Amino acid sequence: LKSHLLIAGVNPLEVLEITNDDAEKTLELFNKKLSQTDLAFIFTISYDFGLKLENIKPRKKEFTSFSEPDVFLAAFDCLIIHDYNAGKTFLTGNEKRFGEIEKILDGNLKAESFNDSRQNEDVKISSNFTREGYLQTIEKIQEYIRRGDTYQTNLTQQLRARLPENLTAQKIFWRLRKSHPAPFAAFLKRNDDFVVSISPERFFKVQSSKFKVQSRLIETSPIKGTRPRGKTAEEDLQLKNELLRSEKDRAENTMIVDLLRNDIGRICKFGTVTVEKLCDLETHSTLFHLVSTVRAELKEEITFADILKAVFPCGSITGAPKISTMQIIDELETTNRGLSMGAIGFSAQSSKFKVQSSENKIQPSAFNLQPFIDVSVAIRTMVVRGNEAIFNVGGGIVIDSVPEDEFNESLLKAKALLQALGATNQNEIL
Repeated sequence: LKSHLLIAGVNPLEVLEITNDDAEKTLELFNKKLSQTDLAFIFTISYDFGLKLENIKPRKKEFTSFSEPDVFLAAFDCLIIHDYNAGKTFLTGNEKRFGEIEKILDGNLKAESFNDSRQNEDVKISSNFTREGYLQTIEKIQEYIRRGDTYQTNLTQQLRARLPENLTAQKIFWRLRKSHPAPFAAFLKRNDDFVVSISPERFFKVQSSKFKVQSRLIETSPIKGTRPRGKTAEEDLQLKNELLRSEKDRAENTMIVDLLRNDIGRICKFGTVTVEKLCDLETHSTLFHLVSTVRAELKEEITFADILKAVFPCGSITGAPKISTMQIIDELETTNRGLSMGAIGFSAQSSKFKVQSSENKIQPSAFNLQPFIDVSVAIRTMVVRGNEAIFNVGGGIVIDSVPEDEFNESLLKAKALLQALGATNQNEIL
């Protein structure tokens, strides 16, 4: 969550994986689960589910990736919430489980430290693209742009790492949280794998309006435009100003803002769609980004399923126009994306989750967890299964993109994840 809160679920009441050729059936079940008002949910949505939503039949791929569910869903009746501002940890939900959760927390405090900064020299990184193949694919996209089939296409390469025994998903996440904190960081244990994410990008958030009773607001914050951080304060300033002055990056960002305005406009009240911020600079540990924010008021009858049908997958990781560009991506990328470029989210539809202390007393000055949904775009997101880890990196290709620069930018976005793996030499990617 992009806030001062860390929300954790332990020992879920239910874990559900949904994969169905019929996207409507998946949405129906997903929506039914999230409508339960006595539970909170943590979930993932595969990018490939978006192909089903848009009735795009995926092509046979050259490379085989992990098989992942369209939707993974874990339900909780008790949550751990850490307030970074207050420096306190609270329990919320089913009081009968507080003792059980406290024992788990005590056990975690005694767990081994992940304070391990040494390099894992035997980590080998491979890609589904050669450098030359990636450059040629960019040129193909630019030919599609000249033909009018797309204006911007988000191309990614999938990186795969074979991990040594001592490098676990937990250790990778610990390294990332320490060195590269991100507003939408997430660590999930699914049935067959772990998800490690340091996403900087909010897909959408839905919450009640502070000013209008029974009104719900939706907010989306796409990222387009990237520069590396400098080695000195002077370099930082130079790169920051370069990004802010870049007509190309501003045009890319504005194009996606227009796409998302159109997407959420289909489910929102007429005249309520506003661009709150356009091309604001956001600073991260290794990168600068341009970020915009679009906000609107949802129609009363709109459900979570309706929102997904309107906006998924996020336009910032497809390009525009969305459907024809997704078809181009499916044609040109040589493996399925899986969770990468999909979504990771949290939902609590009831204010019954009152924040309490570990002494089981409601804190009179503490907040309550109000109903909301918050979903990130699964960029800078790794799936770890057994001794393998995969993640996608890339960027938006437009007519004036320089192929070599775009390839280098994709590796720049992989920098934090590669460092956490101990693979610091990008030139060793096979």
